Amino acid sequence: MKPFESKVWLATPTMHGEEMKYIQRAYETNWMSTVGENINEVEKIAADKAEMKYAVGLSCCTAALHLTVKHAGEALYGKPAIGHGALEGKRVIAV
Repeated sequence: MKPFESKVWLATPTMHGEEMKYIQRAYETNWMSTVGENINEVEKIAADKAEMKYAVGLSCCTAALHLTVKHAGEALYGKPAIGHGALEGKRVIAV
């Protein structure tokens, strides 16, 4: 297998302006996860923009997709029994 001669970057980590200040504050206050002052503010802004009561910031897109499918399954089929997935025994078609 021959390696790629050039790479296509989907996203690059960049710091322009105050990002380092927020990283340092998160480190100093021990909020190095998906909770904390900054996350609370981002969730509030997202909820306001979407004209919703709440919004939830997640750690990655995979978690967001999982939560979306779970919510869709419960909205369509009701809450599953404890220990069973929202779409257990069902088919999902993504278009």
